[in-house]
Amino acid sequence: MTPTIIGTLGIYCCSKLGDPPFTEQQFCRNLSLAGIKYGLQVVVFSSEGVHADQSNIHGYKYEKGRWVKAQFPWPDMVYDRFHYHKGIPLGAASKVLSMASRSKSCTMWARGLPGKYKVYNVLQQDPDIRSYLPPTFPYSGPKSLEKYLLDYEGQVFMKPQAGSQGKSTLHIQLDDHQTGLLNIHGRDRYNKSFIRKFRNHDDGFKWIHHFIKQTPFIIQPYLHLYNKQQHPFDVRVLMQKESHGKWMLTGMAVREGNSGEITSNLHGGGTATSVFPFLIKEFGTAQAEQMVAVLHKISRDIPPILENYYGRLGELGIDIGIDFEGNIWLLEVNSKPGRTSFNHIGDPRSAVLAAENPLRYARYLLLRQLRRVNS
Repeated sequence: MTPTIIGTLGIYCCSKLGDPPFTEQQFCRNLSLAGIKYGLQVVVFSSEGVHADQSNIHGYKYEKGRWVKAQFPWPDMVYDRFHYHKGIPLGAASKVLSMASRSKSCTMWARGLPGKYKVYNVLQQDPDIRSYLPPTFPYSGPKSLEKYLLDYEGQVFMKPQAGSQGKSTLHIQLDDHQTGLLNIHGRDRYNKSFIRKFRNHDDGFKWIHHFIKQTPFIIQPYLHLYNKQQHPFDVRVLMQKESHGKWMLTGMAVREGNSGEITSNLHGGGTATSVFPFLIKEFGTAQAEQMVAVLHKISRDIPPILENYYGRLGELGIDIGIDFEGNIWLLEVNSKPGRTSFNHIGDPRSAVLAAENPLRYARYLLLRQLRRVNS
């Protein structure tokens, strides 16, 4: 028996060239196919599809194996999957999300998180989480970079405060402050790996400043997050709300990069594997069990801390690094996480939950809203 449709879930995505003209097509397709099971019609739209009078949207629905463009009323709920990065105009996105937030007939699926440095400052107020956070500072120019290179043994890591997928990240190494040799290993805005070497560190600092331009960046000590084969790796934990509005740990996966790379992100060519067997191989069974317990505790502690500060959230991707000595580091928390890792680790339950929990939570919110209206 087909469930009664209780509402429309609008997935707000970045636009892009092609057909269909929006990002995350596979994820949107999965949500569209599963939506009917939860009584939801799924519509995908971008800023270009929003009418000036705010009455309707032009969007896409997945029907009979293809995306069909049509005009729709404003959705009952908006699931924000818009990813901010260089080259994307932010004004239109802010306007659309503001319209959805103010609408009396539309509910936001969840709030988002601000930049990495603001999230860091909130988390470091918690004594249990603070010990897992690497020192983190905002980049304020070449002088700040030089200071932290000297403070942290000539090596730091830089990344955009609003970045994702390992793009525009930099590992900077000052080999000798007297001779001025500066090595930079990074990934550009298109996620292409590069190496730059400067005989004069001032020239290198100028190049970095130009690379960054006006984008807010953070600086951290360079952590040696490599396995025995010198492949970079981290652990992605996905926390999501489920059909009763409660947080659950959906799954964990190790993301392992290629030798010689600075990031382990799958978009940069990495692979995914199961956490416990990987940690046993690297650290032994006893230490691996302790590490997994810590990973679970950190991941379950973080959502209520951030939710108490920023308001209602729906899902979080938590990235955790482990250095060669077994120290655990909380690298970042993302409110618009990917979930590709779980399709590669042989854990079909986590893969299905990762894809469908947004629908389960949307149904919970819409039913709660309907009960209020009818009471």
